[in-house]
Amino acid sequence: MQTKWLLKFLESLNKGQGQNNKRGGDLEVSDTPLTDDPQENANRVREAMQNALDLTTISLSDERNAPQVLFLKTLTNVPLLHRDVIRPMKVLAMQNKPWESINDFVVIGQRKHAERLPDAVRFLMDGWTLAAVPGHPGFLCYKADQEQGRPVEKAENQSIVVGPQEALNESLETSLALIRKRLRTPDLEMVPLRVGDLTQTKILVLGIKGIVNEEFMKKIIQRIRDVEMDSLIGAGELVQLLEDQPLSPFPQFNLTERPDNIVACLVDGKVAVLVDGSPYAFTGPSSFIEFFHSPEDYYNRWISSSLVRMLRVIGVIVSITLSGIYVATLQYHYEIIPANMLKTIALSRAKVPFPPLYEALFLELTLEVLREAGARLPTKVGQTMGIVGGIVIGQAAVSAGFTSNVMIIVVSLSALASFVTPSYIMGNAVRVVRFPIIFLSGLWGFMGLMVGLVTILIHMLHLSSLNTPYMTPFAPLRLSDLKDTLIRVPTQLLSFRPFLTKSKRNRMNNLPSLKRK
Repeated sequence: MQTKWLLKFLESLNKGQGQNNKRGGDLEVSDTPLTDDPQENANRVREAMQNALDLTTISLSDERNAPQVLFLKTLTNVPLLHRDVIRPMKVLAMQNKPWESINDFVVIGQRKHAERLPDAVRFLMDGWTLAAVPGHPGFLCYKADQEQGRPVEKAENQSIVVGPQEALNESLETSLALIRKRLRTPDLEMVPLRVGDLTQTKILVLGIKGIVNEEFMKKIIQRIRDVEMDSLIGAGELVQLLEDQPLSPFPQFNLTERPDNIVACLVDGKVAVLVDGSPYAFTGPSSFIEFFHSPEDYYNRWISSSLVRMLRVIGVIVSITLSGIYVATLQYHYEIIPANMLKTIALSRAKVPFPPLYEALFLELTLEVLREAGARLPTKVGQTMGIVGGIVIGQAAVSAGFTSNVMIIVVSLSALASFVTPSYIMGNAVRVVRFPIIFLSGLWGFMGLMVGLVTILIHMLHLSSLNTPYMTPFAPLRLSDLKDTLIRVPTQLLSFRPFLTKSKRNRMNNLPSLKRK
C-alpha cells in the first residue's frame, strides 16, 4: 500500500542533489523575433545550433542579401529538397521575379512559417527545411524530411494467431497511419504535445470526439504538460509519470504495441497516447481485469475465448500462490498432506539441508536469472540457453542436495502459469508480488499467505486509473459490465460501452438478435 512516509522518504532523496539544481534543458534558445534579413536570420540559427556539423547552409547567390536555405542533412531527404525547393528558388531568382511569389514556384506539400527563433529551431530539429528570402520576415519552412526507421513488422510481445499481425513502430506518423486506416472517422481528436527540454519528444493524445469523456482528455493532457524533464525516450517512461499511484507494482495504464487494440480502446471511449520514438502506446483508464484480455478474444468464438480468459486468471492465481502454499504446507501444515504423498516428498527432501523457504527462494531467484539472461541474449541463443540451463542447473541442484524434485516441479509450474498473462507489464507485477507471498508463507504458514493476499487485495481496491476504480466492475459492482470480464458473452450482447469510460454515448452497437428468423 502506498503510504505517506514512503512518499516523503522518496521525495527527500530527490532533494538537495548539489547546489546547482538547474536542468540542462533550462538553457533554451532566446525567444526573439526574426528579421527580414536572410543573412542575419541564418547566422542566428547557426549560433543557436552551436554550428552543428550536420547543419548545411546554401546561399543562392554571392550578394549580401541573398536567400538562404538551411537544413540538417542527417534528417533531410536531400534529393527531394534540391528538386522541390532549391531548384524552383533558383529559377525564381534567374527570372528576377519578386520573392513574394515564391509559393507559386515552390509547390512542396507541407509548408509553414516561423517568425521566432525557437520555432525555427524546432522545425529544423524535426527535419524541416528553412528558407529565408529578402523582404520576408522569418523563415519559410518546407517539409522535406526523410523517413528513418524500420518498416511495419509483426507484433512480437503481443502476438496472436487469429487477427491482424501489424505492430506500431518508432515513427509517430507510421503508428498514427496504422490507427487512422482502421478508424475512418473525422471525429478522431488529436492533441499534439512535447515533453523533454532537450529531446523535444512529440506526443499525440487521441480520443474520439462525442464518445470520449472530456474530463479524461483534460486530465491526461494536463498531467503530460506538468512533466518537466530534460529527456523523454519512450512510452514506458512517460506512463510511470502519469499514473495515479506510481509506487504500486501494478500498472494503471495498458501498454500495447497493437494498433487494433488501440482502436478498440478508442471506440470504448478511452484515451490513447502515442510517443514518437517508441513502438508502444498506452490507453486509459484501465481496470485490473483488462490486462488479462487479448484482442484475439474477440476474433475467436465466445466459448473458447471465455475458457481462455478463465485459464489466464487461474494461471495468475497459481503463479502467485502455488510456491507459497507448498512452502507453508511443508513447514507448518504437513499434516494435511496424504500419507503416501508425504512419504514421496520426504524421500525427495532427504538430502536437502535447507528449510522449504530458502529452497523456494533459491529456485525462484535462479529461474528469474535464467529468464533475464535468455531475454537479453539473441533469440536463438537465448532459447537454447534457457532450456539447457534450466535442465542442467535443475538436475545438478537435485544431485547436489540443494533442492528437491518436487520443489522444482512446483516452481516450474508457477513460472509457466505467469506466462499466460497477455500483458508483459502485468506479468512483471505478478513476478514481483510472488516473492513476498513466499516469504510470508515461510514465516507464518497459511496465516502469512492470507495476510499477503488480503494486503494485495486491499492495495488493489485503493488503486485508481485516471481517478476511476481499478477493480471495476467487481468493486464497485457493475452487473452490466460483467459480461466482458472473466467471460465474454456472444458479440450480439456487447451493445454498450463499459461504465469505466463514462462515455457520452453509452450505446455502442445495435446488433441482430441471437435467434435468427
